Amino acid sequence: MSIDGMQQKNVHYFPGHMRKALNALLPMVKAADLVVEVVDARAPFSTRNQLFAPMVGNKPLLVVLSKSDKADANITKAWVEYFAKNGITAISSDLKKERVLSILSRAAEPLCRSKREKEAKLGMKKQPLRLLIVGIPNVGKSTLINNLAGKAVAKAGNKPGVTRAEQWIKISNDFVLLDTPGILPMHYEDKNQAISLALLGSIREEILPNHQLYEKLFDFLRTNYPNCMEKRFAIENLDETSPEAVLDAVAKKCGLLLNGGEPDQEKATLRVMKDFQNTDLGKISLERPE
Repeated sequence: MSIDGMQQKNVHYFPGHMRKALNALLPMVKAADLVVEVVDARAPFSTRNQLFAPMVGNKPLLVVLSKSDKADANITKAWVEYFAKNGITAISSDLKKERVLSILSRAAEPLCRSKREKEAKLGMKKQPLRLLIVGIPNVGKSTLINNLAGKAVAKAGNKPGVTRAEQWIKISNDFVLLDTPGILPMHYEDKNQAISLALLGSIREEILPNHQLYEKLFDFLRTNYPNCMEKRFAIENLDETSPEAVLDAVAKKCGLLLNGGEPDQEKATLRVMKDFQNTDLGKISLERPE
């Protein structure tokens, strides 16, 4: 969708705890009233898990575009519209600054209308909606849960695979939810997806060589955000600079030098990718809806 042009080769990454969690997920889906799939707003395509779709089936689905504070706002808006055109309700939010409960409540109401109508027909009081939170590692599931609960009830981390055991959490009189471990597909037919996930930190960077990740990030930035390094590293236009020259400039700017005084391109590579993840290069989205 955006990080393209690399030789196609399957990338395998499926730790044992993820396989176990996937096997246990189906009965949880059946027990839920609404499945909430969390994706990274910077790469909504790559951070969706195709393994979830057949499990969700006809169950109401809400997609939450997390980390919108790190993404290109115009692109995020286009993604929300894209999901809507494809019959999927999506919302975006800065989970660290905005309280999402009211936003989620408004979005969930029409999706769960049939449940409410059934309760009313049976003369039942409104029951708390059971939300199932799913998503691949490091997309913000635990941050969303803590946001909804208004306190730290789920462990969050910036490395894939922090969440392990499932836990039911009451967040209000209207909602209880279940957090699940981050589950990745067994392999990626399209290596570009694996590149996006590695750049975002959803799979460990060592799965792919750093120089390949940097080269693809550089090509993408040169095409879509050519001035993103001007403020940070005084590199005015990536169109007029080679990938190696950028690394040399970054190394000299940050004092990343070898013993002989030459630029340490390996450390500069890691610095550029980390600055991308931390939005020090600006708010950047890796994927656009087709």
